[in-house]
Amino acid sequence: MNRKNRKKRIGVLLLCVLLWGLILCGCGDGGEPESEEPESFEIAMVTEPSGVEDGYFKEVTWNSIQAFGEKYGMTCRYYPAKDDSTQAALKAVEQARKKGAKVLFFAGSRYETTVFAAQKKYEDTYFVLLDGVARDDDHNYEMATNSTGVLFAEEQAGYLAGYAAVCDGYRTLGFLGGKEMPAVRRYEIGYVQGIAAAAEDKGVKDVQVKTAYTETCDASKEIEEYASGWYADGTEIIFVCGGSIGSSVMKAAESSGGKVIGVDEDQSALSETVITSAKKGIGTAVDDILKTYMHNNFKGNSIFNYTIENDGISLEMVNARFESFSTADYQSLLTRIKNGEKVILKEAGDKSMNELAGRNVTVEEAGFGK
Repeated sequence: MNRKNRKKRIGVLLLCVLLWGLILCGCGDGGEPESEEPESFEIAMVTEPSGVEDGYFKEVTWNSIQAFGEKYGMTCRYYPAKDDSTQAALKAVEQARKKGAKVLFFAGSRYETTVFAAQKKYEDTYFVLLDGVARDDDHNYEMATNSTGVLFAEEQAGYLAGYAAVCDGYRTLGFLGGKEMPAVRRYEIGYVQGIAAAAEDKGVKDVQVKTAYTETCDASKEIEEYASGWYADGTEIIFVCGGSIGSSVMKAAESSGGKVIGVDEDQSALSETVITSAKKGIGTAVDDILKTYMHNNFKGNSIFNYTIENDGISLEMVNARFESFSTADYQSLLTRIKNGEKVILKEAGDKSMNELAGRNVTVEEAGFGK
């Protein structure tokens, strides 16, 4: 081989090696391009050990944070606590701060004591608590200048769901909650009031409602079998409020021919059995608060309230599977609530659920597993 040809061959070999090196550097597992993780994260979310993928409140919150970050070029990451204790959550807060977090989100009233402690310890960090207000162990509530609480009128969302279900022809209804937390309890109280109001308006008598709490937010075969028992006993539709237990109830509905009302966000894509969802504007709340932070105007020492009146509460109608309850019916109901014709209690007070339900509705408060 002459010198000229040898040089050409060496050049080709070097080019092949370089190209192969570029291919290897540009791909991770499965041939996907590798993305180098940022060294710091500006927006963070502290969550339970199971993470954020529950298809419900936590996941909607995280997805909303991610969407905002992508839109405005902010880095985001969530930090699972090692267990369900306040101390473990505070360690996750410290981990997030070490990674550069400037704003930390928490989803659920279970984090009220965590935010209470963190807001005082880390005055240079902003804290956002969805579904709660910071408090100490003795239930002394206080939001500091670097923390914001977000509350939703879940009783209004529950009311819309109960009213629509009765108007659509359901007469034996159920409510299955996860842990009996204030937000979940408000859903139940509103649901019963909505059922009672629709029964009164439609002249319907002998409506039956069964309620229970599983005291867990985790899906399980036990919950699926429990819900199947309700369907077998004649319950036509179950409003389920409690994180991942919704997937267990949907499985029960699919095998039993029953129906489900979803919660927090439109859940129609999760199962054909979901006829509607009682929604609260989690994405709107996340956007509103992060925009104040982005414009150096974080609203500390305050509480945001989202209701029907400011479009923070709604019932899913676009992907609803109602037989007769129409968009016109829904808009009429909203108008009657906004003008004060329909009054919705936030708390039951001294009233039992049956007293809240009125004369046409009977409520059975069942024990889970019984």
